[in-house]
Amino acid sequence: MKVVDIFNIQRKENLLYYRREYRGEAIIELLADTLVTPVEFVLEQRPMGGYSIHVSLVDAIDYPLVPIVSGLKSFIADLDLKGVLP
Repeated sequence: MKVVDIFNIQRKENLLYYRREYRGEAIIELLADTLVTPVEFVLEQRPMGGYSIHVSLVDAIDYPLVPIVSGLKSFIADLDLKGVLP
């Protein structure tokens, strides 16, 4: 399982300055297929520094969720570190 890309990233309007909410579409390579699924994720700044990332898949998929969510979290953290997120 590998996260290839997240595209069509749009920031949701939010009144809390320490919480950034996004939605987009993720391209995920599974064993023999490529899956495109909508995702929603939140980057929330912790009180003592750093960010916590929460990911939710909009559609149900036929694959274990733990590796997909873990891969998406690391991919999103990398996008945030590069400054790509709107």
